Amino acid sequence: MCILSGIRGLTAFLDRFPSVWDTLVLKPLTPAEIKEGKQRTIKLAVDGYALLYYLYFSNNFNCVCGGQYGQFAEFTRTYITNLQKNGFSLFVVMDGTIEEVKEQTVVQRETDLVKTVKQLTSAEKYWGKKALPILCRHVFVEVLQALNVKIAFVDGEADKVVAALARANTCCAISKDSDFYVLELPAGYIPVDMLEVNRSGHVVAKRFARSRFLQVSMVVQEEEEEEEEEEGITLTWEQELGLKSELFPLFASAVGNDFVGLELLRPFHVSLAQEEATLPAGWQGGDKEPTIRDLLIVKVAAFIAKHETESAAIKAILEAAVKQHEQDVANGEEVKTTGDEEEGDKAQVFTKEALEEAIKTSIEQYKLDPALVKAIGPETKLTTGAKCGMSPAVVQKFREGNFDAKTINVLTRGSFWCGGLVEDVDAESAWSSSRPIRSAMYAMLLEGSRKTVSERVRVEGHKFGEEEVEVASSSPLPFSEVLKGADAAKRRKVLFDVLGEAPANVPDNLVLAAACVRYWIKTQAPITSVEVAAVLATMLQRDEDKNIRPSKEARPGWFSIKFAHRLAHLQTTFLSANLLDEILLHPVPAINAAEAYDGEFCHRFHHLQFRAKGISALSEQLRKDGVDWQTFWSMYKAVTDKLDDKIKGSIQENLEGGIMWGPSGPEGRDETVEKNVDLSKLVDAKKGAQAKGVTGGLFGTLLGDEEDDEEDEEEEEEVPVKPASAAGESAAVDDGKKKKKKEDEDEELAKVLAEMEAVDSKRELQKKKEKDRKKKK
Repeated sequence: MCILSGIRGLTAFLDRFPSVWDTLVLKPLTPAEIKEGKQRTIKLAVDGYALLYYLYFSNNFNCVCGGQYGQFAEFTRTYITNLQKNGFSLFVVMDGTIEEVKEQTVVQRETDLVKTVKQLTSAEKYWGKKALPILCRHVFVEVLQALNVKIAFVDGEADKVVAALARANTCCAISKDSDFYVLELPAGYIPVDMLEVNRSGHVVAKRFARSRFLQVSMVVQEEEEEEEEEEGITLTWEQELGLKSELFPLFASAVGNDFVGLELLRPFHVSLAQEEATLPAGWQGGDKEPTIRDLLIVKVAAFIAKHETESAAIKAILEAAVKQHEQDVANGEEVKTTGDEEEGDKAQVFTKEALEEAIKTSIEQYKLDPALVKAIGPETKLTTGAKCGMSPAVVQKFREGNFDAKTINVLTRGSFWCGGLVEDVDAESAWSSSRPIRSAMYAMLLEGSRKTVSERVRVEGHKFGEEEVEVASSSPLPFSEVLKGADAAKRRKVLFDVLGEAPANVPDNLVLAAACVRYWIKTQAPITSVEVAAVLATMLQRDEDKNIRPSKEARPGWFSIKFAHRLAHLQTTFLSANLLDEILLHPVPAINAAEAYDGEFCHRFHHLQFRAKGISALSEQLRKDGVDWQTFWSMYKAVTDKLDDKIKGSIQENLEGGIMWGPSGPEGRDETVEKNVDLSKLVDAKKGAQAKGVTGGLFGTLLGDEEDDEEDEEEEEEVPVKPASAAGESAAVDDGKKKKKKEDEDEELAKVLAEMEAVDSKRELQKKKEKDRKKKK
């Protein structure tokens, strides 16, 4: 999320240009060095979203299952801690509200994300497609706050503020935007993916040498000093791009970015076709030939370098573009537009005036206003008509990350952005079920100052649109009263009046999450007991087990789009409830996504149990996952209390101890078994089944009855007859597909079970070591 736009092809060009990078290697100070009083402080101004995206996706955390928040939190914690141990002091700047000028760009980005999600969930070729889970930003900020990292949310987008802070504090800027190559930063720029922390805790950073790239590269030669008669060093200089520093913004604009589109630049670029392209001496292509974009970058630089001033270079670019355009028109080769009006893009038609305006607008984007450093302070340009106003208290909470940017967007712009997430994009948006929670929040915040709020959300046709949500003119507890110090009990009552009754006998840190699960059950009914069980088991797994379990980027073979969509509804409920809890100043602890949601675990548990057989299946699964069955059972009863009519399937206590799936199974598949079945008779049935050699225990007997019924039904069905040849070919193809699918699923399941056993073994080993340690004491 950047206000600056990427320069097309420049990052790839610089990746093959080792001479314009400085490498810094650091390791933590030794205890002896610390004892001697040695200290090291290296300041960094960091683009928060660039770091967030890098940390999640560089470690290949799974996103298709909804998010690996616990593992992501642990990885982020380790990465930041290692930076701190090496003396780095971070100031992280985060994007705030979505500015009006950038709304169409965000809409297009979200529309593209809908297509990405479609590929992630259903396409055979989906590698490289990514969708950041919607609670990642909250987890990221919580980790930074816990590690005492300085953080600030700004009014709009963060990148220019990062650059201004880096310049003002003479420190390196960290981001992932090729426009930072252009900005004049005294201490330089380090792309976030070049700030690496290895397993030993050492830091390896590569910093871009801007002046060396533009003007000269240093070549060191050895020669004999005549006077001193000893070996000396002479510095000679070779021209690289040969650009003056003040012409770099024009170069970036002329290569092309979001402000100067390819439609406008095409005539100028075509005019350079006959120009010679000499690659810089330090550029290394290896075995690969330079791309057309590589050659274009060199040609544009050479063209601009011929001119002493920016204005002279702009004039020359315009003249070359106009001349080429006239030739294209005369030859019938003119390219009029490539803008897609259906997607809302503004088509760019070439004219001299349009190109000139676009270039000058682009150049302005690279000018840094020193006043931007104030963007992290108590002052704000944001305004609201709501009674609470943008008071110093509100602004401070926003800057520190304690009032969400989505909330501030509602206050100041009257819009709420329902960001894309992994869901069934052919069904109604997963944000729809949690809208009543947000409507209550809107009424509290706005206090009658607006009649509607525009929710930007996925609409029909795989597009991102907007829906107007009516806002009540009054609220049981207006936000302005909350800020004055409303009673905690009253704030808690308002929260659970919206969500529904708070479940009893649930740990304080999970009360809000459990209330959301109850809300989810009611809004998604009928829901299955195995779906509820998967969600609750996720919350109760042990952190140490979660952290040693590897995450995989690939979509698992047993991925369920139906379950994924339901989990998406749950995540939007989590987020909406957290926002409501936040503006009520937390009458209960907020939901910690790292504790409450684990996508891979949830999908795996559901897959292994949704057709489980045997009395011990559920208890054994909980044991393998390190979940205490009594704690689970207590929470399950609290969450599902008085909601039996909304849940298919059931869980009940086993007369022999523990818990098991009820008579109707994990999904309520056996509709012939009544809920009031006498358990003693079922236990007798189990014993009889064992005597007869029936496998699967009690539940196996029930499933056996169900399968007999299905076989009877199949015998009665009339099967249509196909021609022999067609039927044979079709059957062979179908059998092949089924066999391949089953092999894939079996292989995936075997891997999952192996991972579970590995975790189980590690857990047992840890217990043994702990016992041995206690014995030694």
